[in-house]
Amino acid sequence: MQKVIFTDIDGTLLDSRFPDIKKMKKLVENAIRNDIHLILCSSKTQLEQDKIKSMIDLHEPYIVENGGATIIPKDYFKKSKITPSKTSQKNYIIETGAPAYRIRSLLKEIRIKHDLKFEGVSDLSPLELSSIIKVPQDYAKRMIRRKYSETIVRMDNNDINKFVNFIEKAGLKMIPGGQFFDITLGNDKGTGVKILIDIFRKEYENKVIFFGIGDSKNDESMLSLMDLPLLVQKTNGSWENLQIDNLEKIKGIGPDGWEIALRLIIKY
Repeated sequence: MQKVIFTDIDGTLLDSRFPDIKKMKKLVENAIRNDIHLILCSSKTQLEQDKIKSMIDLHEPYIVENGGATIIPKDYFKKSKITPSKTSQKNYIIETGAPAYRIRSLLKEIRIKHDLKFEGVSDLSPLELSSIIKVPQDYAKRMIRRKYSETIVRMDNNDINKFVNFIEKAGLKMIPGGQFFDITLGNDKGTGVKILIDIFRKEYENKVIFFGIGDSKNDESMLSLMDLPLLVQKTNGSWENLQIDNLEKIKGIGPDGWEIALRLIIKY
């Protein structure tokens, strides 16, 4: 059976407090060495994930902006026909998220109509964003370049329930992440995962088993589609409360938990 792992990045494969790319690279190399396909599935943009993939030498499909698009290297699948929304020089791109300008337009209407104060990444300069989330400006620039979603980084806690109610009425969806929350026009991580699961099944004639590793609420749609879903501990040592029957809770925080999960997968 061919093994495939779908994994979140921040708080899972990469420590969100003290990111250690070297450790991440070692974990990825161990998975590839054991003939396991490793699919990054994150709220991060294509630019953010391209940067990470180049640093860890990962040549695999990946899912960006909570299922906004699924990106597949052209030389990756040998048997399966891919029907992309568009192509780049190296990749097929399957777009399943609405364009970010539509989402931002709806958010602007909500902000004005209901006099709510909130800020998304598109409302900020790279300098402003970098100072809020404590990252370098080049990182902030990649985060701002969203194509299928908007990330809300500042809002009065007292307004969150009202905000959720208004965006749902507008047809938008709020996806809580580790630190912030993303707004889409209905897609989530499961949207992209379903696409790749179907392709992998055709490619390996159903002789494939799917594993998922996550840590937070926005991983629920991804993990619910797995043969074996695995949940690592959050930074405070707790596990996210997810409604998945066969969920395996791993005693380990972030990348430490990911390493334990990988050992289980290798033995599976």
